[in-house]
Amino acid sequence: MDYKTTTLIKELETTEVLLPEIQGLYFGFVGENKAVFDYTAYFEENKIQYIDYKVFMRTNKHFIEPLIKASQKKTSELFYQNTNGHILVAAELAFIFLAFANPEMCVYFNSLITDAISYGVTYSNGFLYSMASQRLPSEALNEIINERKNDAAGIE
Repeated sequence: MDYKTTTLIKELETTEVLLPEIQGLYFGFVGENKAVFDYTAYFEENKIQYIDYKVFMRTNKHFIEPLIKASQKKTSELFYQNTNGHILVAAELAFIFLAFANPEMCVYFNSLITDAISYGVTYSNGFLYSMASQRLPSEALNEIINERKNDAAGIE
C-alpha cells in the first residue's frame, strides 16, 4: 500500500538550501516546522535517471516506517504534489532518498558513518574545505594550488 500523496492548492516555493553540500536538494516549509524537499528537482538538477516516487516509497517502506514512528508524523504528511507537478517529500526522509536516488551519495554517507564509528567524529569534505579556506592564509592556499598544478602537469 502506498502512502497518501497530498496535492497542494497553492504553490510551495522550495528554494531553501539547508544542506549546502548536496547540490540540487531544495527545501520548503508546509506549515509550521514541516520541512519538505523537492524530490523532482533533485533528479533534474543532478541529471540522473528519474525514479518514480512511488517506487521510492514502496522500496524504502522498511526504513520509512521507523522514521515515521520516531518523528510522530502522520503518513499523510510525507508526500505532497506541488502545483507545478513536482513531488515534495518530508525532510526526515532526505537521507534515505539520497542514498536511494544517487549511489554516490550512499557511498559518501557510508564513509562518513564509518569515520564516525571508527574515530568518534567525522567531517564532511565541504566542512574541511570551508575551514581550510577560512583559516589558511591566501599565500598558503595559492602555494597549494600551484603545487597541485605542477603535479598535474608532471603527470601528463
